[in-house]
Amino acid sequence: MELLCNAPAHATVPARYVFPPEKRAALQLDNDLTHDDIKLPIIDLHHGALSDDRRSQVAAEIIAAGKEFGFFQESSHNHELQEIVDHVREYLKHKRYFILVDDVWDQSAWNIISCAFPENSNGSRVMVTTGLDDVALCACHSDPACIYKMKHLKEQDSRRLFQLGSDNVCPPQFEDISAEILKKCGGLPLAVITIASLLASNEARSLNEWKRIKNALGAKSATQPTLEEMRGILNLSYIHLPLHLRPCLLYLGMYPEDRDIYRDDLVRQWISEGFVCSSRGVDLEDVAKGYFNELINRSLIQHVHTQGGEVLYFRVHDMLLDLILSKSTTDNFISVAYNYEDLARLHSCEYKVRRLSLISSVGGAITEALATSMSQVRSYAQFGESKYIPHLSQFKYFKVLARGAKIVLPTEIKGLVHLETLELLCDSTQSFPSDINRLVNLFHLILPDGTALPEGIQNMKSVRTLNCSVMSESSLEDIKGLRELTNLKELILSTPYGQCLTVERADALVSSIGLLRDLKHLTLDCDSECDGYEKLSDSLSDPPPHLEVLDLETWKFSIVPGWIRELRCLRILKLCVLRLSGDDIRVLGKLPSLVYAIFRGLDVSQDKIVVSTGLFLVLEEVLFWSDEDVTAYLSFEAGAMPKLQKLILGFGWKEWMGATPVGMECLLCLQDIQLWPEGTGAESSKDQDDVLAAIESSFKSAASMHPGHPSVTFH
Repeated sequence: MELLCNAPAHATVPARYVFPPEKRAALQLDNDLTHDDIKLPIIDLHHGALSDDRRSQVAAEIIAAGKEFGFFQESSHNHELQEIVDHVREYLKHKRYFILVDDVWDQSAWNIISCAFPENSNGSRVMVTTGLDDVALCACHSDPACIYKMKHLKEQDSRRLFQLGSDNVCPPQFEDISAEILKKCGGLPLAVITIASLLASNEARSLNEWKRIKNALGAKSATQPTLEEMRGILNLSYIHLPLHLRPCLLYLGMYPEDRDIYRDDLVRQWISEGFVCSSRGVDLEDVAKGYFNELINRSLIQHVHTQGGEVLYFRVHDMLLDLILSKSTTDNFISVAYNYEDLARLHSCEYKVRRLSLISSVGGAITEALATSMSQVRSYAQFGESKYIPHLSQFKYFKVLARGAKIVLPTEIKGLVHLETLELLCDSTQSFPSDINRLVNLFHLILPDGTALPEGIQNMKSVRTLNCSVMSESSLEDIKGLRELTNLKELILSTPYGQCLTVERADALVSSIGLLRDLKHLTLDCDSECDGYEKLSDSLSDPPPHLEVLDLETWKFSIVPGWIRELRCLRILKLCVLRLSGDDIRVLGKLPSLVYAIFRGLDVSQDKIVVSTGLFLVLEEVLFWSDEDVTAYLSFEAGAMPKLQKLILGFGWKEWMGATPVGMECLLCLQDIQLWPEGTGAESSKDQDDVLAAIESSFKSAASMHPGHPSVTFH
């Protein structure tokens, strides 16, 4: 970071600094950027060797970065790589730019992509990360002074990280062997945390097992740890996985590198694949989430976003993904294609393709023979743009179909009799197959944007998950038909911005929801300006008793509905009340399972909001949001919210009256205070800057008086 910032701004050619992949830091240019300056997003070239069958993948990475700045159009994926490089070079010619090229693993990749960066006198910068010395020397023109080599962790830091990964417990009889194992990790953070998690697992409880793990580590690890040594450590963790977790881990190879993966999508696909073993009296999804938590605890996947104490989004480390794809290829578990040539190679492969993932831009005309050879695929996922459109009617054995790209659906889909999960996270430009209601084994249906409820949905009684984004165009009969889906566990319904449900449709929807007794997750995201939604407060007198997640953030209630107090299992609540009062808070504060809450009150000035002793006993994170100055009307008594860790306050900065909530020091577990002042424009004024500075100063002063000294984050 310092090397980059201290680089001369008047350099006549881009200064190239090379960092290994472990280096991940927020980077900024000098503060004197003008409107002509440009900062591009990261271009990730992991495993980007530019053999003929990988050129389109690299081109797609450049396009993906460029599209965020509007200098590539939707049709750009049809261009050749040289044309794309020339286009980028022309665009950057007179600009000052800062570009990070991430994870370059091949000199040829750098030789080509570097041609896109014009040499000028504007002080531009290009930074490269790599794990290979020869790539580093190539990128900086063999000048070692431009290479920053990440230092390995010192022994003390490695020990601290090791204890963190093994739950801070190392029995005395294990201290000597743990020191030897730690030495073999060579100060590599990923190695330390992975081995620590492995040793903390149930499969490695004996001293003899620790010795076997130590002996399995390479002899060179301690003195010169390499990528191959790190790969061996990850492989050791895989070998020690229980058998039921191995296919679950390998299935992560279906997703692209550096992608934030939604946990619930993944566990549904595990179930459809048959990876999850039934346990007497326990729902399969709960069992699958237990599998997921095991992988989290073993540090094999990295959480990105949590809510209510649960990991919702996660990532897979690049090196672990490499290992997964290698094992998947060896075992014919997953086949990944980056372009047409990869598809052709799979066609000629000795083994049948069972699970197919198309990543990036797969192009070329698909022959009938090639399409037919894919007919035995059970799971299919596609990410990014592609000219390849599969003939879905030929995939007779589909169990999972997940696409994040545009798709052409057949007019009839009833032939996919084995399909259990259909996730179409893309815009639909055509009518949905009218016979989808004949898929008797379909459990999870995520409809593409722009698609209303399927006609005859009342016949789809096996569906457990339903997501529809155009309820305003769904027929009254189909909305009433939802009440027949008694196996529903998760229901997410919304309307496009500016569109409303009629009062008749809203009433029918509420009546249907009341009959879905097994529902656990309900999200209704409808335009907040529509009339008639208040009927939900009256009509839903007997809500589904097992609700755990309730998101009604865009439905405005005059008071907190009385039926909410009956939801004893509710863990996550998002609610909008026109006038949030102390009485409302007392009703909500008695929910026994609530761990995460968003409370939007458009007007809080009529009543002080006092969070009393004994309320919100298990709440860990809460957001209070109001157009008024919620900080002036909010106070906490001793013993309120005893487990609260994060307090988020949203309010109009012009309404701030100079106070902070009374009693914040009573929130003994508070770790983080986040402030979201509304109404701040892109062009700040002196008044705005002064008020925001005063808000930040007041809250930091209050935090300094708190016994736990929570952080104050200003957004």
